[in-house]
Amino acid sequence: MPYYDQHVHTYFSFDSDAQFEAYLAQTDHPFVTTEHLEMFNPDDEHHDNKPDYRAYVQKLEALHQKYPNQFLRGIEVGYYEPKLNDIYAYLDANRYDLVLLSFHHNGEYDFQDDHFKTIDKKTLVQDYYARMLAGVRRFDGADVLAHFEYGLRVVDVTPAELAAWARPMIQGIFSEIIAKHMALELNTKSMYLWHDVALYDLVIPWYQALGGKLFTLGSDAHVPDAFEMEFAQAKALLHRHHIEQLAVYQDHQPTLVTY
Repeated sequence: MPYYDQHVHTYFSFDSDAQFEAYLAQTDHPFVTTEHLEMFNPDDEHHDNKPDYRAYVQKLEALHQKYPNQFLRGIEVGYYEPKLNDIYAYLDANRYDLVLLSFHHNGEYDFQDDHFKTIDKKTLVQDYYARMLAGVRRFDGADVLAHFEYGLRVVDVTPAELAAWARPMIQGIFSEIIAKHMALELNTKSMYLWHDVALYDLVIPWYQALGGKLFTLGSDAHVPDAFEMEFAQAKALLHRHHIEQLAVYQDHQPTLVTY
């Protein structure tokens, strides 16, 4: 089985207009999208953004009649503790193959908001990872921890600063996801568009030292041109860390693929 992108968005996500067909023109491999489930979303006037599951399934069934790809169903859960019961209710009612877990906002601002440029960096880093640690401990049912550094995208945090300010918390997060049999995502949007590749290079050995073996590679594409963005560079980084296999998911079960 070939490896295929594990983090992709279409118009079923609140922040994308991408069409399935534009992605499918680029690949005959299995195909999964991971649409946003984002409750109390600050980027959308605090609405609950929930993909229309029935329409999503109907679209995939229609595509199956026209394209040779295997079609899988994915969701990206934006963790927000006050809405946890609503998140579980949505997931319980709908079947997905792949669930990503993300930490996008604090209830007031999305972490990509310029507001966070005004916050003391150390305070921001430690608050973000405290939230993430509490969330991964609390949340059950995810397959992958997505873009572990999302909350740092709008500020310049060096590897030395991240290690000094948050290493024990990040190691605690990794211990939790390992115990829950979750994979760690390498997010190429974070790595090469937001220039955080050094942070991934830093933490991969922390994850491995704790026994972490499951990795995914995702572009976080919201437009077709970003599909599988910079995968060659990311795979080279993985090889430098002696990682030879990546996980793909069907019905929440990982299959390891040599890439």
